[in-house]
Amino acid sequence: MSTPSDPLERDQFAALYQEFLPRVLNYLRVRVGDEALAEELTATTFAQAFAKRQQLRNVAAFPGWLFRIAHNELAQHFRRRANRNTLTVDFDFLVALPSSEPDPHQVVVQQQQVQLLLQALRSLPPREQEILDLKFVAGLSNVQIAEATGLTPSNVGVIVFRALHKLRDYHTNMRG
Repeated sequence: MSTPSDPLERDQFAALYQEFLPRVLNYLRVRVGDEALAEELTATTFAQAFAKRQQLRNVAAFPGWLFRIAHNELAQHFRRRANRNTLTVDFDFLVALPSSEPDPHQVVVQQQQVQLLLQALRSLPPREQEILDLKFVAGLSNVQIAEATGLTPSNVGVIVFRALHKLRDYHTNMRG
């Protein structure tokens, strides 16, 4: 068994793959809005991570390191498509969330609330959308987001705070 400063061994990588596969896939799914493309980018992300696993100096840094690779793969995909302006979060999956209440009125109210949330999220700059995506969809901590984006953890915290404040203000203004 390796120490936290040793490179990842195959069995350790396999365990981390199992743990982080759903999180990376969800992150990429939201970012591209296409299941097949998200799966392809996820596979590429893990292939790159496996190939570069000797470069990881501390296993504890794996989540941030992995999401940095995922972010880079995503950016490379959009560069190849030469369509940089489409790098926004696609939160349309929220519309399809199942309702625990079969009451039609409640369903309509929930759908309206989801639509307002989608509008609010889309009003944020792409950078804030991505930080919120990493925080709430991928489930990363501020430190892990910082490692993935090259920001400081305190800067990530400020961005999350300000983005959530903007969402709250948007919601307040929409209600009236």
